[in-house]
Amino acid sequence: MKNRTIYNAVFTCLLCAMAATGCMTDVDTDPNNLVGRWRMVKVIDQGKAYTKPDSKNWQHKDVEIEFMEDGNIEGTLSYDTFTGDYKTVEDSIAFNYWSGNKAGDSQWGYLFYHFIRSVNRFTLRKNAIGFKYKELKLIYGDGELIFDRVK
Repeated sequence: MKNRTIYNAVFTCLLCAMAATGCMTDVDTDPNNLVGRWRMVKVIDQGKAYTKPDSKNWQHKDVEIEFMEDGNIEGTLSYDTFTGDYKTVEDSIAFNYWSGNKAGDSQWGYLFYHFIRSVNRFTLRKNAIGFKYKELKLIYGDGELIFDRVK
């Protein structure tokens, strides 16, 4: 009897785990779900992956971008802030030029600054339990900028 109880508990846990991971592949391209602040955590370019450096190091501050409901954006790089705007049509996205200064920025900030102008598509993913989208991918020809939601 004890073995059957353990078997049922393990089976139930496995079913719950499979159901939870099945929801993790939820992908959306609704531009309304872009609204909020996002922190860049990974860059993939031509098959090479770059991960977010330790932000405790003064040279590697977080790269963040905030999408506003009115189509404007604000963000931070290591040594600079930027503003601009974006337009979406289905899963396509285009950023209009914004002024900024990449001089003196960290390699992490430079990756964002260099590739953001090439981005033309986006996808959003949410985690299994939450209702908010937790991951944003800004996609360009040979790579993607990957962000986690800050707020």
